[in-house]
Amino acid sequence: MIRPSPEVIKALAQVAYQYPEALEWLQGWCAHELTQLPNVTQNMALAQGRCQVLMELSKLITESPDMAAKSK
Repeated sequence: MIRPSPEVIKALAQVAYQYPEALEWLQGWCAHELTQLPNVTQNMALAQGRCQVLMELSKLITESPDMAAKSK
């Protein structure tokens, strides 16, 4: 993943604080994809890549408030 700029981290922190339902939706999508992963029969690499991206994005948004606070 490309390291986001401090401005992007602050924007993601605002999303985490002001729109927690967006983060919950993203985490739910990630959980759904992970539960479906063992059942994938075609294009396993695509399913694994989607899971990885969703996990990294979810983790980034979840941790962005702490990252933004440390950058001040």
